[in-house]
Amino acid sequence: MDYYGKLAPGYNELHKDEQLAKVRFVLKEIDLSRDTILDVGCGTALYSYLFRFYTGIDNSQGMLDQASAKVIHGEAENLPFEDKSFDVVISITAIHNFKDPKKAIQEMERVAKRKVIITLLKKSKNFNDILNELKGYRQIDQEKDLILVKG
Repeated sequence: MDYYGKLAPGYNELHKDEQLAKVRFVLKEIDLSRDTILDVGCGTALYSYLFRFYTGIDNSQGMLDQASAKVIHGEAENLPFEDKSFDVVISITAIHNFKDPKKAIQEMERVAKRKVIITLLKKSKNFNDILNELKGYRQIDQEKDLILVKG
């Protein structure tokens, strides 16, 4: 079982408030009445209920088993969607866990029609490397994360 699969049963209780604070910003950046959302590294999809048209993808089956939303098992570096399949692609505090963040960013940009929103954990070991790959993104500082928006 993977690390996040082990955490999955208690993940929402542990991280709900923190994750919802980040998602509140995301909600300001989208049109809830029409935007299709892809959440890359969605985990348990704990905030999926806030979006009308939501799809999540994660590589931890244990996390996905806790979700009550439309989710699929997959890798951020190889998204199984056509180009420009979603209006907005989000990734909330997940990119530092991806095997190849640069490839994941390319994939998120490929499947996004209008906007990509990524939150990057400030204390992640690869923070500077990932931030370097996100040049051209608008930055919004938040307590534990940097929120980056393209589009």
